[in-house]
Amino acid sequence: MNIKIDHIVIGANTLEQGIEYIKDKFGVTVPFGGVHPKMGTHNALMQLSETLFFEIVAINPASYQQPALKITQPRWFSLDEPLLQQQLAKQPRLLTWVVNTTDLKSALARGIYQQISAERVTRGDLSWDFALPIDRSLLAAGLIPYILQWHGEHPASGMADLGCQLKNIVLYHPQYQWLAGQLKDIGIDQLASVQALAIDQCPYMEVTFQTATGTTILSSRVGE
Repeated sequence: MNIKIDHIVIGANTLEQGIEYIKDKFGVTVPFGGVHPKMGTHNALMQLSETLFFEIVAINPASYQQPALKITQPRWFSLDEPLLQQQLAKQPRLLTWVVNTTDLKSALARGIYQQISAERVTRGDLSWDFALPIDRSLLAAGLIPYILQWHGEHPASGMADLGCQLKNIVLYHPQYQWLAGQLKDIGIDQLASVQALAIDQCPYMEVTFQTATGTTILSSRVGE
């Protein structure tokens, strides 16, 4: 079973805030993507390759106001957590990464993925099965990726190509051997490197991109 990196996710307090943040960091303006009615969010998107993309995600204000868009379950990416909302109000930041497979059922029989289950998600004409914890929270503070299976062709090829590419993903954790073991159990240990932290430090991830402004690193550490 082949599992690949699907996309990198940046969280923002508002979509406009996130787009401006990435414009400053990457030197490009990421265009609007669409609305996720089931999740109460909307996004902006650009491709990093023909099968890989970059997502800015934020709570859709209309999900509070329009009855048709109101949700009854938590939003994905831990976006309903008050602490994360406070952090994103100050500055957008890297949240997590997502991988894809053509055999989601088999993938969900591996490692920590045995503790999550898939939901059908749509955005416009796109649909996919997305595996989440029951509370839709991040996995291991975002260091373990969500996993999905697309219905049909991968959508990245239809997104704006703004000249940005993914270079690498580095995961930092005080229990780095545990994290490395989790990634190996899933079968994705070759997709990211794992580095050790002191036991009193909080885990975080860094993703390096080649962008219009040169080599740019985004971090999930608060305030970076």
